[in-house]
Formats: sequence, C-alpha cells, structure tokens
Amino acid sequence: MENSLFIPQPGFRFYFKAHPDYIFEIGSITYNAIRYAAIAGGKSFSITPNEFESRYKLGEILCVFAPEKLIINPKYSLELHRKERYVVNALQLLEHPTSINLLSELIPQIASDINDLNPPSCRTVARWINKYKSSSQNKLCLQNKYSGNRSLRFSPEIYQILNQAINEVYLKPEYRSGKDVQAYMLGRFMEQGIPLEQLPTLRSIQRHIKKLDPYIEFKMKKGSRIAKKKFQAAGKSIISRFALYMVEIDTHYLDLIVIDPKTKLALGRPFLACAIDIYSRAIVGTYINMYPPSAATTLEVIKDMITRPNQKLPGGIPSIVIPDNGVEFKNNALERVCEQLKITLTPSQVGTPNNKPHIERFFSTLTHGIIQKLPGTTFSNPTNRGEYNSSKIAQLTLEQLKQYIDTWIHQVYHRSIHHTTGRSPIIMWQDAIEDIRPSFLTDIDAKILCRRPIERSINHGQVRVDGISYFSHALTTLQAKGIKKVTVLIDDLNLNEVFIIDPNNKDVIIQADSTNQDYTFGLTRVTHLEVQKLKKIQSRSDKQKIGSMSDLYYLYKLMHEIQTNLVRRKPRLKPLTLELPKQLQRIEEQLFSKDKDIAEQAVSTINIPTPINQFGSLEVFKHGKI
Repeated sequence: MENSLFIPQPGFRFYFKAHPDYIFEIGSITYNAIRYAAIAGGKSFSITPNEFESRYKLGEILCVFAPEKLIINPKYSLELHRKERYVVNALQLLEHPTSINLLSELIPQIASDINDLNPPSCRTVARWINKYKSSSQNKLCLQNKYSGNRSLRFSPEIYQILNQAINEVYLKPEYRSGKDVQAYMLGRFMEQGIPLEQLPTLRSIQRHIKKLDPYIEFKMKKGSRIAKKKFQAAGKSIISRFALYMVEIDTHYLDLIVIDPKTKLALGRPFLACAIDIYSRAIVGTYINMYPPSAATTLEVIKDMITRPNQKLPGGIPSIVIPDNGVEFKNNALERVCEQLKITLTPSQVGTPNNKPHIERFFSTLTHGIIQKLPGTTFSNPTNRGEYNSSKIAQLTLEQLKQYIDTWIHQVYHRSIHHTTGRSPIIMWQDAIEDIRPSFLTDIDAKILCRRPIERSINHGQVRVDGISYFSHALTTLQAKGIKKVTVLIDDLNLNEVFIIDPNNKDVIIQADSTNQDYTFGLTRVTHLEVQKLKKIQSRSDKQKIGSMSDLYYLYKLMHEIQTNLVRRKPRLKPLTLELPKQLQRIEEQLFSKDKDIAEQAVSTINIPTPINQFGSLEVFKHGKI
C-alpha cells in the first residue's frame, strides 16, 4: 500500500530511516523551505518541500507523531497522484503546456495510460498547471481544500517587486516596517512606469510580511547565533549515570570588582573557571583569576579537579568532560591531558548554553547567592546598578574573594537542597562514592601532567621557549646520546621551571630551571610577552648599554607603567597588577643595589619552590641527579 502523504505542519515529528535514534520536529513551513530541528540539542536544518515528499515516498523519512489532520489519507492521495500525472506530462511533453489544442490531444493518452475513466477537461488541466507552477511545483496545492478567492491578488511582476522589497529593505538589522517596504515599491513602480493604482496597500504588505518564517526574520535582524537560541527549546535533560560520569566546565565573568592588596586600586572583574558533576550537582573544580579564558586557566581547573580528593573534597578523574566550545578548549594541551587520563571530550555547540545547562544554572545561583551581596558588585546591568559606584566601594582582594566563594560553595551550596535532584549535592556525592571511589592524582603528578606541551631542540644542555632558556645537566646527557628534540611541558602561569620528557624513556621526567630566575620567578606568559614587546621597541644600542640586565630592566619598566594606570589604555594588562607589589620591590632591590652585583646576588631561599623528587612512579632528574 502506498504511503500516506505529509502535509508538513509545525509540531510534526519524524526520523530518518538510516538514523532512527535521532528524532526531529518541524518548526516552520514556507512556500520553498521546511525548517526542522533535532529534539535532542535543537540544531536547526532546512529541506525543500519536494525533497521532503520524495524522501518520504521512498521510505527514508518515517513519521513519529502526527495528528490525523496532518496526513492525507491514501484514499485521497490517489487523487493527487492522478492530477500530478496530467500536470507533469503536460509540462514535460508540451512546448506550451496550457494550450487547449495541445492538451486536447494529450489528455486522452494520459487517461488511457492510467486507466482514468473520467478524464478532466482541457481547461481544468490548464488551471492545475498554473496552480502547480505558482506553488513552486508542490503537488499538495492540487488538493481542493481551500475556500474563498484562490486567484492572485496582484500580477506576478508586482509580487516579484514585493519580495525584492522585503529582502532589500525589511530583512535588515535596522528597524524597518511595512511602510518602508511600500515606499520602496512606490519608487520601483515609478521607475518601471507601473500605474500607482496597482500599488498594494499597507495592510496587504503587512499580511505578506507576516507569512515570513519568523526564524529567518529573526536571523536577519539579530544574527544567526541569537536566532538559534531563541527558536531552540531547552531540549532533553542530560542523564549522568554515576558520580563523575559527566562533568561540565565553563568560565564565568564575575559581577564584582577586586582591588590591589597594596595600592587598594580597583583591578577589574575576575574570572571563575568551574567544573560541576552532573550526577550530584557538586562542584568538583574551581580556579579564580584575573586572566580571561585560556588553555592555561582550563588546565588549572582540571588540575584542581583531579587532585581534590587529596583534600577530602568532591573531585577526581571524570569519564566525560563537556567543555565550552571556546578557543581555550581547542588545544593540544587539553587533548593530551584527556588522552593520558582516558577522559572523553564532548564539546558543546557554539553559543548554546543548553548544552551545558547545569554549570550555567550554578553561575546564576552563585551570582545571586553571594557575588551580588559583596561590596564592589557590578550587578547584572547598569539599570540594576543605578548610582552604585562599584569601583569606589570595592574592598575585596582576589584572595579574599577566593575564600568567600570557597566557603559559600562548601558551607552553603553543597548543603542546600537542589531543586532538581531533591537532595543536597554533598550528601548525594558521598552516597555515590561509597561503592565506587573516584580515581585521582597526587599534587606533584597533576603539576607535571597539566601543562602545555611543545617540541624544542636541545642546545648546550638548554632548551629555549619564548626567549627564555631552561637548563638541566641531564639534557647534556640526552644530547650526547644523539637526541636533538624533546617535548617540553610548560605552565603558562609560572615560567620559572619546565619539565622535559625523555623521548627514549617516557617514564623519566627531567626538571629544567630558568637560567634567569630573578626574572622568571612567579612570571606568567602574558607578562613575559608584554616585556618582549617593550624590548623590541628599544634600539639595539639601548640593549647593549643595558646588557645582561635587560630583562630585569624592561620588567621593571613594565611594572611602573602598569602602576601608573597603564591598565586604562590596555585593559588586558589588569591581571598583571596583582604581581606588582612583591615583584616590583624585588626588582628594585636587585636592579639598583649598590652593595651587590645582580649577577652575583643569590636568590632568597624563601622564593625557592619545594623541589620535586618524584612523579608518581616516574623518576624526576634535576641537574643530572635523581
């Protein structure tokens, strides 16, 4: 038996035979396009009515849900097939398909082929042909279900001008109305000499505009990303089977201004990178800093997450991570870490918070639960802020803010009843890990693993990265063995040391220290790159005069520039002001000391980080010794 025919309507659900697990729903119908979206995820697609019908007839599209009125019964679809045979044959075989004389000869032949005992008249077939052509060859127009005047209100030329006016005038980002479309049409009528009596009324134009697909209209006026968000339902809930089965990671711009601990000047709004366990809704990783989202901040969240069990906090190595789709999550550092820990990455779609609803909801709870209650909050928008001077009232440092947020998460959020699960996140987490304890790493293991890998050549027992040299006596041994290139693991938030993987024995990790530790102690890559920019501006003669102290000199100069409100002209340097007080004092002492030469001055033992002697089961070499 032949399939029933679709009358596509919004709300109709179907699936493709080749992919039965993916259900789609029709969202909008226009004369030349059917827009449908996936039930899970909400991604939109388009298909022409003819292709839709063809694929349905071939059995490639199968119905899931359709009220009876949305389907043409096979009994009535036979009449459509009958009319289509006359129309299609006339269009294919006749030079003038609506010619009465030509149709009078063709109709008996078609009636004989399809055994039609009651063939239509020539004028009836001609009317079908005109209707078929005016409906973009959609055979559903051949059914007699419409009442009232079925003729065109205007000539095809006027409809062509109307559609052109809508595309060129109305479908623009700026505010446009039907009156603007009418004014455009008036000009075209005068140019082409069309009588103004045929100009459509404003009401007629408004009715024609109302037939547009609202998705297309919103897309042209607001942009594709905003249109997708507006016309996408929340979709199915994400199901997590157990604790740490799925973890969402995202970065949030906090509605709060922090101050410098020394100068008490406003630094700006910090960022919170956060990871949430979907099963229990427990927070399993955080990192608060002044730097915008990047690969380095993402690795810090993962580092915190996989080491939290050492502090008896929720966390561990997850099975699946759903990160944001920003640039910070598209890097070989994250891929390398996930490969080492057997973590599956499933990035979300661009600009679609519905792919990570739990972390987005947590950010909202955090904002209203603690952030907007602290002095210096910026609130959500200028209207809510009113005359509140956030910069002047701000009094919290970054460290104080970290303590407040950690306390709120552990003492308030984790102990509150979640409206979806009906349980507190911490109790649900503790029950979940009774049977299956999460895997985790030691702090030292995570410190080595969560770094950006880069390949460099060995030269005289050193490797050079971004103009900074790192040395280790063990590197000379590798070089003597004929090894030229090694993988260097870099922490972009601390350039004082790097770790190097022995290419012949990947179980051995070599620690290499900076050759200029006065400069690199606590140095971030962002700060270092700004120093390099300043160095390039100076002439070669200046560099020769300054000599070996050039790095310290330009770092000192950069610190002073930032201290004198350089951040107003370069907002991206705001995070650097946190490094000013201690570093500026150290640099001044070392650069302008009259008692000791900077090259001979020993580094304070307070600033020497705790030596790393072991990486789990891996041996760590430092200066050629275990």
